[in-house]
Amino acid sequence: MGLNRRLRKLIDAGVKGEHQQDMERCGASLPTFIIIGAAKSATTTLTTILPRHPQIFISKPKEPKFFGRCYDKGWQWYARLFRKAKRRPLRGEATTMYASALSGFQQAPALMHRYLPELKLVYVVRHPLDRIESQWRHRSGRKRGTPRFDAMLRSRHLRKLIVGCSLYHERLQSFRAFYPDRQIHCLTFEDLVSQPQATLSELLEFLGASTSPEHVQLLLDDGQLPRVNEAGDKGRKLIPPPTWTPRLRRQLADLLRPDAERMLAYMNKPATTWDL
Repeated sequence: MGLNRRLRKLIDAGVKGEHQQDMERCGASLPTFIIIGAAKSATTTLTTILPRHPQIFISKPKEPKFFGRCYDKGWQWYARLFRKAKRRPLRGEATTMYASALSGFQQAPALMHRYLPELKLVYVVRHPLDRIESQWRHRSGRKRGTPRFDAMLRSRHLRKLIVGCSLYHERLQSFRAFYPDRQIHCLTFEDLVSQPQATLSELLEFLGASTSPEHVQLLLDDGQLPRVNEAGDKGRKLIPPPTWTPRLRRQLADLLRPDAERMLAYMNKPATTWDL
């Protein structure tokens, strides 16, 4: 879904800095970090457990979509989402659409950096094919008429919405054009599940939060990552895992492999981390 002309003009004006005074009136009630994606990579899990830490606050809704489709709601509306943080100095939100290829969020990195240049960005990624399967199931459970899984590549919209979100390195470059790498923290879904304590400790350190064992354990349930946002949650129709045809798997693997290798290299991960 694109933007109407009025909203597009408003965002263009925002990128030029014309809303600086509006932003400054918000005082300290703005995020210090944003989880930019990727969809279906445990971002909901992170926004559920991070507020267990006494220094961290997550907005409600967790996905304000402000730097895009909701920019016309204004800076005061956005700031109100964080005012209940009170004495929690680390404030965040998690709009996965910011790192999507959707036209309504193309200006998100520029808009964010224009007003929040010190922002820290968190990007959670996942085996590209597993993430595609999960997002297709999620969309099929919410949207009637979603194309069949084996017909995904024939749908221009699904290629952009679902396949495009697994081109992690490509999507990340739009943020790296504005933010230095020291303000970007990438982690994998797989590490979060298999090594939750170490992975969360690194994330907390990046955010500037206490990494004491007691604080890290607050985020876990008996040392394990809580299971939230499972398939069928939130009233969505439960869609069973689709059947991968050899042709579709080969097509998607060939499309995604170069980007996946670049992303893994950026994260200093072995190229064999994801079996494509």
